[in-house]
Amino acid sequence: MKTLYLTLGLSYFLQAQTLHEVIEYSLRNNYQLQILQEESEIIGRQADIESTWSDPILKAGINDIQAEYPLSRNVEAMQNQFIAISQTIPLSNRLELSSMIEKERQKVIEENREMLRVNIAFGIRKAFIEARNAQDNLNILDDYISFLQTPLTLIVNLSAIEKNSVEKYIKTQLLQQSYKLQRENGLQRIAIAKERIELIGNLKVDDFSDEVVLKHYHLIPQDKLLIELEKHNPELKIVLALKDVAGKGIELAKAKEQADITVTGGVYQRFDHNDYLSVSVAMPLFIHGKQKHKRVQAIKRATIQDIKYRKTKVELEQRLKITLHQLKALYQEREILEESNRKIDRLIANAKAELATGGALLHYYELFTQRTNNRLAVNKKNLAIALNENQIEQLLGVTK
Repeated sequence: MKTLYLTLGLSYFLQAQTLHEVIEYSLRNNYQLQILQEESEIIGRQADIESTWSDPILKAGINDIQAEYPLSRNVEAMQNQFIAISQTIPLSNRLELSSMIEKERQKVIEENREMLRVNIAFGIRKAFIEARNAQDNLNILDDYISFLQTPLTLIVNLSAIEKNSVEKYIKTQLLQQSYKLQRENGLQRIAIAKERIELIGNLKVDDFSDEVVLKHYHLIPQDKLLIELEKHNPELKIVLALKDVAGKGIELAKAKEQADITVTGGVYQRFDHNDYLSVSVAMPLFIHGKQKHKRVQAIKRATIQDIKYRKTKVELEQRLKITLHQLKALYQEREILEESNRKIDRLIANAKAELATGGALLHYYELFTQRTNNRLAVNKKNLAIALNENQIEQLLGVTK
């Protein structure tokens, strides 16, 4: 059986490489999500408790015990033994309101769970984005190094001076510390992404699938995205749920201004005298204004939550707008770099064609270096674009 579990675990370790699989696995196995689920169930039971009347109180006793004859129960008429029961009866709907408040608090927990789900997906997408970008950098650098190390038959036909210049250039480029550092940095970023996945989702990954797709959010109307934010952003929904809790708190404070009553009924038994029944009703007298002050406090708390809701909504909307502006600028900057890259490609094609007619081989190599640096710059813009779009998805409450 242990071998079977190990085999299944290893199988999932090898297969859970796609972005969707890693997110799904992480959402199922995150410890904090499990804790919040238990807390939600606790509050759900508390809602049932709050809607229930207080338990009745049973009382039994003996009255008028004579010091001289403690065991005698018929010395006088006041001597009796009794059994009584008391029940507090709410005259307002405070129990229903208390239960509703607990249900609203349960919504707060559920929205906290949703926000955690969104943040988990955000963190995993970020790891995939950075790993994919680092791998793209490695591919660009490896292609360039491979190009520099590829022997060219044309080099033997060069003059001694030009041959020396080309060989010196190739050697210089291969020994450049910046390329080595960039390559080491790419490998380190991939390792960090793997560690981040393990931290977030309790899952080891050995590789990342090529699933990072740009969404072009800057092309979607801003008003539409703002509507999506208001509907799906979990942070905003948490504040809204807390606002609803505070609103119900005002209703509860008003309901508590109506005092509960306690009804007590008992049977009193006497020897040599008739038994009798007793019924009483008790209620507190609210004469010091405490309930009014509590209602004012509840109103103030509701006002605070309303302000927090409006503040959070404005802040989230501004974050979305700023990110969209940044995203648009990044796409424009990338287009400029890509246009430059297309020009370099044309120059490389021309330089290669001119080699057969005595064109400068050194210039050909320099153009390849320029193209490599340009591609690295484009890839850097791609990283910034993907990270900005990931932030937008976090604001929109995306968990995929």
